[in-house]
Amino acid sequence: MPTNVFFNHAVATEQHLVEDLIVESLRMYGHDVLYLPRQIVEEDTIFTEDVQATFGDAYSVEMYLSNVEGYEGQEDLATKFGVDINDDAEFIMSVRTWERFVSLDSNLVVSARPNEGDLIYFPMTGHLFEIRFVSDPDPFYQLGKIYVFKMQVSLFEYSGEDFDTGTSADLVEADQAYTIELTMTGSGNYTHGENLTTVIDGVTTTVGEVVLWQPQANKLTIKDNTKTLQIGDVLTGVTSTTARPIGSIVDVLTFENLSSAQNKDFEDKDSNYLDFSEVNPFGEP
Repeated sequence: MPTNVFFNHAVATEQHLVEDLIVESLRMYGHDVLYLPRQIVEEDTIFTEDVQATFGDAYSVEMYLSNVEGYEGQEDLATKFGVDINDDAEFIMSVRTWERFVSLDSNLVVSARPNEGDLIYFPMTGHLFEIRFVSDPDPFYQLGKIYVFKMQVSLFEYSGEDFDTGTSADLVEADQAYTIELTMTGSGNYTHGENLTTVIDGVTTTVGEVVLWQPQANKLTIKDNTKTLQIGDVLTGVTSTTARPIGSIVDVLTFENLSSAQNKDFEDKDSNYLDFSEVNPFGEP
């Protein structure tokens, strides 16, 4: 027996009213965050995962943080590799905001909803969260329509991604990326964020990106280093056209000379156990 034709549970005016109330509530009680779509530069076709990714766009949208009593997850755990921070949360975003401000981005795998793997920057805490799961039919078709996306997120672990959004989200890369500090000679000023090139075997090659330039101390901090630099190499800024030779190189990740450090002892003693003159020192020839 068919349903009664005189009753309609999906009245457009009522749907718009509910949606207006939800959007207004999110703008009243939510937070301004940045949505960063992931752009896959290189993909592993075997494991179907991104080998190298970049984030070049950032959209300012409002989201509601459901976790009012703190982050979820296993929180902080002491492991053999150090302290592992597992902070999970749930963000809620309106479908209307998504369609108006984010859905037209060309880097989205699926434009109909937020994508797993994209990032959310929370300015209040300065943290980046990675979207793990998106629940779209919740609430389940109230008055015959979906109004919000619920996103399960976890704290983002930086692993060499490139951030060029021009927002405060780029500070995550500046703080956690592997960098090299150089003392430059000559004259001229570099520009923050510009690429650096040098001539290697007669070929102009990009060797890094400027993270910090201290003109008074002539100290240049670079990231995304692709070549082994040597004292005397001339680094040219693509934007500023400044060309200055390297006076000295300081690796900021070099271990300090601590009395408790044993890395040098292991390096000296491993030659007594492994013969690297063989083709396969770890097994049978």
